[in-house]
Amino acid sequence: MKRVISGVIAIPIVMGIVLYGSPLLFFGFVAAIVLVASHEYFSMISNMGVEGFPVEGGVLCFLLLLGFYLGSQSLLLLAVLLPVILFATWFIRGNDVKVALDPIAYTVLGVFYIAGLGGYFLLIHNLEGGNQMIMFLMLLIWAGDAAAYYVGRNLGKHKLIPSVSPNKTVEGAIANVAGTLLAAFIAKLWFFEEFSLTHCLIVAFICGIIGQFGDFAESLIKRNCRVKDSGSLIPGHGGFLDRIDSLLFAGPAFYCYYQLFLGT
Repeated sequence: MKRVISGVIAIPIVMGIVLYGSPLLFFGFVAAIVLVASHEYFSMISNMGVEGFPVEGGVLCFLLLLGFYLGSQSLLLLAVLLPVILFATWFIRGNDVKVALDPIAYTVLGVFYIAGLGGYFLLIHNLEGGNQMIMFLMLLIWAGDAAAYYVGRNLGKHKLIPSVSPNKTVEGAIANVAGTLLAAFIAKLWFFEEFSLTHCLIVAFICGIIGQFGDFAESLIKRNCRVKDSGSLIPGHGGFLDRIDSLLFAGPAFYCYYQLFLGT
């Protein structure tokens, strides 16, 4: 019930911002989610004894998103500056040479994992019909997650990768892909005119698989950090990173497919 109530409250807000918000409002929305997810990430890794640089990491996440928003030259500049900033941060704040690379490496991972992948939603939003594409993509992931959750709980018998995510099943994974395909078909008939039905189904199939890798990637991080959820800000759903883990992988896959096969 908590999951349902949270969804009823959050989904209209997200849809309103995606469909009717200005590019600046959407940038602020993505930045807010990324910064919260970044805080959750650094809280998780601290549980395994790696402090990282959470403040600097959050600033770099914001700057990386700003690079996506402003254009490629800003991204290239940040790519050069990021390691310089983090090494300089360690020289100022660090004192143990034996573990010097740990906070630097984990901070780099967090920045590129959350902001680097999340920034692709800004690129998608800037495309013609981008707001519809993002709505379509989110619908695919939501439908796939819901199908996997309910089929896995009720019919799941065969564990998929129990060492990483004990509750994920083969049946749930198949239901996830089936859910994305069904959602793509319904979306095409209902509102989505940017892609042909063939492309809709191909994108759904790709995102249904890639999105699950995103889920497993976050599960691997949580497993290493010995935590169940990334946070507790969303009742019934855990943290923000728990909600966007599949989208972080599906977004870049969607954008690359568009550029390779549909872009002009």
